[in-house]
Amino acid sequence: MTWDKMQKLTNIIVPVIGIGLMISYEVCDTTCSTLRGTFLDVDLKIVGILFMVALLAMIPLRKSRFYASSEHLQTMMLAGAVGGEMLLVRFQIVNDTYCPFCMAFGLCVLALFAVNFMRMNKYLALGAFCAGIGTFAIFFQGSILPLYG
Repeated sequence: MTWDKMQKLTNIIVPVIGIGLMISYEVCDTTCSTLRGTFLDVDLKIVGILFMVALLAMIPLRKSRFYASSEHLQTMMLAGAVGGEMLLVRFQIVNDTYCPFCMAFGLCVLALFAVNFMRMNKYLALGAFCAGIGTFAIFFQGSILPLYG
């Protein structure tokens, strides 16, 4: 299998896995059930699903006249998400509460970033990465709900 085919397959399979993880997270009744997070007052599970759906929706654009625009948008989305994921992982470390679904979703984002990195405009990726950190630092709200039993 060529690198190009593997990259295309990864850009389809990994977002589907990410969507599945966020749907599964909804039914988690272990450590994950104590974690709550929002971005601009929207539940992070919904944000994650919409993010992956948007990445999937951009795939047909790569075969159209919007190719360059879709590449730049994908670069900004993935690099910004990596920056945001850094803060989300930090939140879990600081609170010593780890969600395997969240961590796996973060690995999906990181895998997509890594697979697409060679095609990315590096300056745009750096700017979007920093913007992702800043945006999550400002708009992320997280909490740990105590479990009483």
